[in-house]
Amino acid sequence: MSTTLAAQLEAALRDIAGAETRPSSLTIDYGPDGSEAGSDDDLAVRAWVERSTRSLVFAQGEVRRRNGTLAAAASAVFRRVGV
Repeated sequence: MSTTLAAQLEAALRDIAGAETRPSSLTIDYGPDGSEAGSDDDLAVRAWVERSTRSLVFAQGEVRRRNGTLAAAASAVFRRVGV
């Protein structure tokens, strides 16, 4: 089953931001390979925290094809719940 690039990026960003956060914004930029169909096995999803404050988490992510080309990149801001 193939999952959309957007869904894969959002899941990776949510995981890296942590369970105690909620999304405030999400921006996805598709690369030249972003519209081409492919299987999930052909994709590598990576996410990381760019910076974090007491109330916000700024995260980045990308999806690359097996050949190394960029399929999509994303940036997101998450708000910490209960802060």
